[in-house]
Amino acid sequence: MRKSHPKVNSRPKVALIAFTPRSREYGRRALRVLGCIPLVFLDLDEFLKIGERSRRLSMMLLEHPVPSSGIHTDATDAGERIRQSVGDGLPVVHSVAVQTGGAIPAFRAGDMLLPGSLSFAQLCRTLRGFLKKHDLPTNDSLLEWGAYRFCVDSGLVYIGDTPVALKPEEFDLALELFFNAGTKISRPWLKAMIPSLQTLRRRPNAPAADVTLLRVRDLLDLQTQHGWDLQVNPGSSCMLVRSDCLV
Repeated sequence: MRKSHPKVNSRPKVALIAFTPRSREYGRRALRVLGCIPLVFLDLDEFLKIGERSRRLSMMLLEHPVPSSGIHTDATDAGERIRQSVGDGLPVVHSVAVQTGGAIPAFRAGDMLLPGSLSFAQLCRTLRGFLKKHDLPTNDSLLEWGAYRFCVDSGLVYIGDTPVALKPEEFDLALELFFNAGTKISRPWLKAMIPSLQTLRRRPNAPAADVTLLRVRDLLDLQTQHGWDLQVNPGSSCMLVRSDCLV
């Protein structure tokens, strides 16, 4: 994968506190695409261990756990502990999976509420707008793997100079394949990272995930002549491999 970066000393440091794999991976990837330095923490206690270094952050992306997730924490207390650590002036993006119907702990003027269900392209566009609002530098949102270029601004994938339009869930699925190139990806992982795969219509005798995988393979022509080959084990797993690595 190739992407450009601004000068190292201008890259914003962003704390990412995320409890779920999807929020953690999407947040980390999006921040890196935008030219930020993501500092990833699995929970609040891990974040608080950095102490005074939290005062050198440019921004925070904070996932609020779903009440039924089994993560036991006092939201109000957690919010106060965060603000005690970073101060009231640090801009925070609050990612929520559901409408809470009440106040968001640690929310201050200049913060933003973010639906946790956003696609990767939507997440990148939204975070870039927030960074610009707070005068923080950003990158062009472009990801490249050989002949394949993913533009999160347009939602298009370019194969060489040829644009290919994908649905949001197809765009996310294709990115998941490339981000994990050379690694076998299980169906549970795909469904966790792209929840809409669980609600897509199925064809007779074919899981929705398999149908979408085969459609993405055809749309992006993931064949050896373009340097990549998508191997699908129906109902179980898949793997995108470089064609020059095939035996």
